Amino acid sequence: MNERPLAIVPVWFYDDQTGYQDFRQRIGALATRWRVVVVVRDLRFLRELDDLAVAVEVLPARGGSRWQMLAWCFRLLPWIANRRPDLVFLLGTQVAPLALGLPSAMPTLLYWNVHPSQLFDVQTRRLPTRWFNALATHLTYWAASKASLVFPIGQRLRQDLLLHKVLPLRAVTIPLGVSDVHTGLGPVSIRRLRRGETLRLVIAGSINTERGRDVMLEAIALLRQESLPVHLTMIGLAPAQLPAIAEQVDRLGIGRDVALLGRLPGSEIPRYLAQAHIGLSLLADRPWYYFNPSTKVSEYLANGLAVIASDIASHRDLVMEGGPGWLCQFQAADLARVVKARLDSPESVAVASQNALAAGEKLAWSKLEPDFIALCRRAVAPTWRAARDRQIASL
Repeated sequence: MNERPLAIVPVWFYDDQTGYQDFRQRIGALATRWRVVVVVRDLRFLRELDDLAVAVEVLPARGGSRWQMLAWCFRLLPWIANRRPDLVFLLGTQVAPLALGLPSAMPTLLYWNVHPSQLFDVQTRRLPTRWFNALATHLTYWAASKASLVFPIGQRLRQDLLLHKVLPLRAVTIPLGVSDVHTGLGPVSIRRLRRGETLRLVIAGSINTERGRDVMLEAIALLRQESLPVHLTMIGLAPAQLPAIAEQVDRLGIGRDVALLGRLPGSEIPRYLAQAHIGLSLLADRPWYYFNPSTKVSEYLANGLAVIASDIASHRDLVMEGGPGWLCQFQAADLARVVKARLDSPESVAVASQNALAAGEKLAWSKLEPDFIALCRRAVAPTWRAARDRQIASL
């Protein structure tokens, strides 16, 4: 019996990595058709992949800085070349530079999950760091232009790639995709709020200052001053954060109105989302958030959960007034205003929840996976590669 073709999947997980599911679902999809070897930098990441039908190799790297990340990528090149894979899938924008050193005849796919500005800050004050980040940004875009196919997770990311000389034929949007794990594998119900009932808010994911932590807590304090029935559950706090945030909650006098939870397995989160009326996604206006679709919002929609989101471009792509949710300014007073409007008009929650469910159905990974696999197969097909080469030659 012929052995299945070999796919090598390098991935650089960060020390403070908060989610693995989008990586896992792409690895799992490949593993149903290819013999997959995932390459990581540290043994501790094996536990995130141990239930997948893949082999995992460790190419050790000391530390987790951006410089060490790039050095690891270039160390990995001979490792990949010696194994002569049928396909290389670069799992994340951060490992894009690998495409610069791989043979042009080797089918190379790139998962473009974040904008390079989130990886390499070219506005930093330290001149040597700014130069390094500018060079790394250039290498990342250049590598994307060399990959056989690039899979941006949103249209804004794709348009940016086209502006950086990635050919349209080679940039195909595959949305982030929400796995069955994040919908609890069961039917999703429409959220309904009765007049006078406590409005239950939830945020699940990374939580820090630029992701609205203080804005949310101060908004709850404003609502508490008016004795309005609102409760917020915060899921995803790092252990080191909890004492300081608990102190902040006590100082604001909202201990009864806020529940603080650490990071939970993905399989546990749907239970908390099912108990909420509205999910929150508050992001400061940063360059990368203009491009990066919100993971939180996608998961809320897939769970039929109405959304209140800060008014930035990537949120506007998913959330519209009169649709699955409402937009607010990145300010406590404006968030409190939008929440209060829901209490004044409780029927709007059910309408938004219904719209969220309809939008979320299109984001299920199970519906996106066939297109992903078809594109992976296309990348290794000689006829497509010949068409790609003809388009390059015509430029």
